[in-house]
Amino acid sequence: MPFIPTANAVEVKLISQQNSVPIVNVWNVNVSHPVTLSDLNATLAIFDAWLTSDYKTIIQPSVTFQQWILTDISVANGQQIISTPTAPNGTASGVQSAANAAFVASLRTAHTGRGFRGRTYVPGVPQAFVVDAQHMSTGYATSVNVVFVNLLNALIAGGSTLSVLSRYLNKALRIAGLLTDVISIVTDTKIDSQRRRTAN
Repeated sequence: MPFIPTANAVEVKLISQQNSVPIVNVWNVNVSHPVTLSDLNATLAIFDAWLTSDYKTIIQPSVTFQQWILTDISVANGQQIISTPTAPNGTASGVQSAANAAFVASLRTAHTGRGFRGRTYVPGVPQAFVVDAQHMSTGYATSVNVVFVNLLNALIAGGSTLSVLSRYLNKALRIAGLLTDVISIVTDTKIDSQRRRTAN
């Protein structure tokens, strides 16, 4: 895919690993003005604090957090910072689930359509919260929802917004990416697969 500039946008990438298998999650943040190095560092601080206080608590310890990569995607070859997460691994109790098992947090905007909804595949779901082959417990679903609402609120408090990035319009590439603010998080109890989100 060719590079598509997105105004005011910071791409946040978390590189993790579970039993030597890499896992990559990507989020997009709207800083509401031309991106600066200070914006990258401020966004990193918010995400790293969130991982340390919230995100790690829903992930089994076999998942290790290896790198943050934050990039200004408003221009080609934008500024980038790379950092080691403060928290080394997940802390949720319980043994590992199947390698491809993941829990989805759906990122909802005020609009309908695929280009206006995002997903985060939470890796390392603990077996202790698995109800059956298809479902996690309602308690786990609620915990995941709270974790991502906390991220939304932390970004808003810092003057930015978690966003869904659309690069397509009517199946054609946009000239410029479109950011739409995330306004809510939806979780259900269904177990999903993160196979497509692994890096190999």
